[in-house]
Amino acid sequence: MTREEARLRVDEALRAYRDCVAREEEEYGPEYERVTYMEYESPAPDPCGEAFLRLVAAVRAYEGAGGHRDDLDLGRHRQRVYEALDRG
Repeated sequence: MTREEARLRVDEALRAYRDCVAREEEEYGPEYERVTYMEYESPAPDPCGEAFLRLVAAVRAYEGAGGHRDDLDLGRHRQRVYEALDRG
């Protein structure tokens, strides 16, 4: 995979994750933080958690293709993605 293809996959994964978070924020409103924490703690599937893992994998593939994570515009998700990458 080329670096450009990997970057496109990051863009797609980021868009999917942002869309998922936006849907949950709209659905849960002021309860969003509490609900997402409960989802994180539960063994049930979490669609946004899965989308986040796909985003982290896409960024890792971008780095593997010679790109640098600082070149990506991850917005407010940047720190969380970096933390996940650094944990391995």
